[in-house]
Amino acid sequence: MSSGSHSCARSSRTIGSLVAWGLLALAAGCGGDGDDTAAGVPVVVATTSIWADVVANVACDGQVQVRTIVPVGADPHAFEPSLADRALMEDSVLIVANGLGLEEGLASTLEAVEGAGTPVFELTDHIDTLPYTSHDDDDDDATADDEHEHEGDDPHVWFDPVRVAAALPALADRLVAAGGLDPEHVAECVTAYTSELEAADAQIVDLLSAVPDERRKLVTNHDALGYFADRYGFEVVGTVIPTPSGLAETNPAQLEALARLIEDVGVPAVFAESQHSTADAEALAARVGDVEVVTLLTGTVGGDDEASTYVGVLMADARLIAAALSPA
Repeated sequence: MSSGSHSCARSSRTIGSLVAWGLLALAAGCGGDGDDTAAGVPVVVATTSIWADVVANVACDGQVQVRTIVPVGADPHAFEPSLADRALMEDSVLIVANGLGLEEGLASTLEAVEGAGTPVFELTDHIDTLPYTSHDDDDDDATADDEHEHEGDDPHVWFDPVRVAAALPALADRLVAAGGLDPEHVAECVTAYTSELEAADAQIVDLLSAVPDERRKLVTNHDALGYFADRYGFEVVGTVIPTPSGLAETNPAQLEALARLIEDVGVPAVFAESQHSTADAEALAARVGDVEVVTLLTGTVGGDDEASTYVGVLMADARLIAAALSPA
């Protein structure tokens, strides 16, 4: 089971350095062995390290061997699989994916592998999702293509552990069916892990209680924290990249509009992401002045004891957000 100072514009608090250690932590979870079982244990593939940890907890006590496609520290929006990755997916009993377009670079491979007979389970099919909310920062230069890219539901569901907990029974059923697992054993795992997620949620609420209502405003690198904001009473007032995918590019007009918004609202921090360049966020903070850049883990686990699990990522990010937005 998993375990669960405000500064000047150019300062930066980060847990991004943990990612390098995470490559070691999940090294055993990458790569295939050409069979859907290893030593008699079913092999299940998860697209991201976040979902790999969730799968390992639902099928706890080593009932399955979990492999991860998107490496620790990589962007699930942009990662494209190798031939070895495709072979691994084809040789597994089940692929667990996020869905809602998160794994853009994997989409065609997932479709092909599923068509060839390997089942794909998308967690967002079993989660009460939120529609994407555009943050155009009143930029009159927004294009029709931008508006099209903003359509649909937000894929970043893992930022709400209660929503994730609600999907565990469906994931458990699929794991039992695909891997021939003991349903009673899996049910016990689900009960224990649900309790862990609920406890993490309560701890996050407690951590964030230090942030007053008027400071519960988020500016992020891309629109990844919608579920966090919805669950914990925050508002995403602007994004450096105004799309949920993280693959679009910024432009000077958008950044200038966002800088004015930050000045008007009085936001003390911009939240960047470990798997993306922080250059635009740093430039934005320098333009405004007296704004901190805080780097979060948004689509990947880290590598130390705290952030090497899904629950650990939630707690680490919550601590960073609370520290950045709480009054000095």
